[in-house]
Amino acid sequence: RAIAYGIVPADAMETRRVAGRIVPAMITTTALVSSLSCLELVKVLKGLPLKLHRNAFVNLALPFFAFTAPLPAEEIAGVNGKTHTIWDRIVIKGSSKSPVESMTLRKFLSKVQKKASCGDEFEIANLSFGPFMIYANFLHSHDDELLDTPLIDIVKDAIISGDDGEDEMLSGDDANKDESVNNMTDEQMAALKKLKEKRFIDFSVMVESQETGEEFELPPIRLMNSEK
Repeated sequence: RAIAYGIVPADAMETRRVAGRIVPAMITTTALVSSLSCLELVKVLKGLPLKLHRNAFVNLALPFFAFTAPLPAEEIAGVNGKTHTIWDRIVIKGSSKSPVESMTLRKFLSKVQKKASCGDEFEIANLSFGPFMIYANFLHSHDDELLDTPLIDIVKDAIISGDDGEDEMLSGDDANKDESVNNMTDEQMAALKKLKEKRFIDFSVMVESQETGEEFELPPIRLMNSEK
């Protein structure tokens, strides 16, 4: 690179000394990348269409500059012929009558169906939080005890159990729960703390057509934490 820019070559120690200084780095590649990123951010803030945005490929040593138009996000088939992308979310908020902390699984599922415009012809097939299966219609559709449990408590039990199998996670055995709490790892305690501090919790949901049995994936369901 020194030869390419007409700079006197240096030995290894001198190169390390120069490379370790932040000013030369800031006025070359870092400055260029930051500037290009800011230009794209301005386009986002102005709401310009995707065709006016650009990906940039840069190599200052050659030098080489190339710009391409970004591709739109891949569309995922949803219910009733609708589509969504990985950037879409369905947001669920609590209310004075049904705050997030006491929102039952039954109430949450009802809100999801309404928000996703599923209608009576679709039912929720399963609900997952990370690796944990929170609900499956073939197992829990008639489990009133589970359906009437606050969703946040079910998620906490899933983290405490440390098992991605729904049978153990939702067994309701107080003795097993107490033992799991006493044997929690640092990772589990950190996950519980993070859950309490987060402004939202994302769930994965699949819905099933009651007529054809075909399953569709909904956009991630984001439950907002009313305390944050």
